[in-house]
Amino acid sequence: MNKFVLVSLFFFLTLAPFKDVHSNAKVFDGIIAVVDDDVILSSELERRMNLAKQQIEEKHAQLPPATVFKKQVMEQLISESLQLQLAQRMGVRISDAELNNTIQRIAANNNQTEAEFREQMQKEGGNYTLFREDLRHEIMKNRVQQAQISRRINVSDQEVEDLMKLNEEQGATNSTYHVGHIMVAISETASKKEIEKAKEKAKKIVAELRNGADFTQTAIEKSDGRDALKGGDFGWRSLAELPTLFAGTVRNLNINDISDPLKSASGLHILKLLGKQGGEEAKMEEQVLCRHILIKPSKIISEEQAKQQLLDIIKALKEGKDFAEFAKLHSEDLGSASEGGKIDWAAPNVFAPEFRDQVETLKMNEISKPFKTQFGWHIVELLGKRTADKTAEDKSNKARRTLFNRKFAEESNLWLNELRSKAVVKIFDIDESIK
Repeated sequence: MNKFVLVSLFFFLTLAPFKDVHSNAKVFDGIIAVVDDDVILSSELERRMNLAKQQIEEKHAQLPPATVFKKQVMEQLISESLQLQLAQRMGVRISDAELNNTIQRIAANNNQTEAEFREQMQKEGGNYTLFREDLRHEIMKNRVQQAQISRRINVSDQEVEDLMKLNEEQGATNSTYHVGHIMVAISETASKKEIEKAKEKAKKIVAELRNGADFTQTAIEKSDGRDALKGGDFGWRSLAELPTLFAGTVRNLNINDISDPLKSASGLHILKLLGKQGGEEAKMEEQVLCRHILIKPSKIISEEQAKQQLLDIIKALKEGKDFAEFAKLHSEDLGSASEGGKIDWAAPNVFAPEFRDQVETLKMNEISKPFKTQFGWHIVELLGKRTADKTAEDKSNKARRTLFNRKFAEESNLWLNELRSKAVVKIFDIDESIK
């Protein structure tokens, strides 16, 4: 495990075009920029530049020109500062307990305990305290983005149906595409001259790439996109998961092809198809049909009394009494009581663990002994088992998630640009602060 690989999961998520003109003011007390009510220290800029440098070197790529590189990292820090300030105003707080749980999951993904993860990081020269705070900030940013951007997104049933139909027609569900992305930014207030200059820059980049220039290196040096310092790696996506502007072009590219510049509201985009793979199997799900009776302990009914009441019901059922009638009379699960205790076909894992264990081990038409869950005391009867084809439902859910994620990606760029445009940012001389 390399600490920078782990840290990079949380860094380098927000980049935007650098717009500010540096003042000639000197840097006081290590302050390199003032961002609304926050400041950015030269030490933090240097730290983040070192992390970015390490990530780029791991890709065996060269650093972009020094001034470009510093501006890219600085703009990252500005964007993060604005988001964290908004998080604080919204009252977003990440407790130490939640942070510890997140770190435990990260460690588990690396087949380590939290202690082993910390020890490994420290052996590799990482600062565990800084890692915790970086992670806390990343979670806060994600919370703010979810809250602010999600409410701007609506996915209609018709859109889901249309996407599913399109997927079937294009065979999109069977393929995923590894896409490289370079962006030449154009501001909303750009003049005709600035737009023409951006177009010329994009055409030149395309020509260089088609003549053999390294895509990763070019993205690092020349892209204004949020994925620039990752070498323009847009990741593996299905056509449906790509921005609408990209999908049609990517589908028609061969491996290693470079697209012509594509124009959007934020600028010009150059794509490279890095890879393609396919495969989607039917989604089959094991399901059970059952019915149950729930008795909840209370101030009036003790745990033992609730359990005994169910034992008495089991005895009556063995004597030929009707399960459904007892459920209607006695069950405190209002959702199923009126249906005779019946719970419709469902996968066992949707139930509480104790309930799941019962329905997975019961024989057909067998009634369980009384058992306890977080909801109270139960008895359950297994009525049926089946293997259900959930492919259509899975495709519908996937289409809805895809549309949401696509809109989220598109809206996040607009939202971050809006956040940045409204901010009061004062940047001091970077070159004097980082030697």
